[in-house]
Amino acid sequence: MEIAKKGLPGAKLAVLESRPAPFEQSGSGGTMSELNTVVNATLLADDNQASVSAMLNAILEKPLTPMEANQAKTYMEQVASQAANDEGAEVQLFQLMEMKNQHTTYVMRVALFSNNKAIGLDVMDAENGQFFVPESCPVVELQAKTLN
Repeated sequence: MEIAKKGLPGAKLAVLESRPAPFEQSGSGGTMSELNTVVNATLLADDNQASVSAMLNAILEKPLTPMEANQAKTYMEQVASQAANDEGAEVQLFQLMEMKNQHTTYVMRVALFSNNKAIGLDVMDAENGQFFVPESCPVVELQAKTLN
């Protein structure tokens, strides 16, 4: 599959949407401002951009299965929950991130775990809107966040 062969050297990251995990315990969610602060301090931190880009490249190098958008979202959120549980953590939030270079734009769903790790989930080809589910989802450790 051609999409699985494209890398994104020099990719730029941009946040599209933040939302708390749907299965969070009550009281542990945050306002949109708080969520954006967490995302900026973790996924978008300069120290972590290379790791997040590498996570997308790792996904694109493996076989991908096309899937309908809502089905991909539901399935990938279950995968994220299980992966967080396996890590002894919880999913803090889900993040849609746009990754683009000169020729290609993808949107990747990422889950941020409570143990300062993130997992790359499904990917959407922004040119045609098709969602793809990877056969395995990479988990990366992020640099420690510092919130003021």
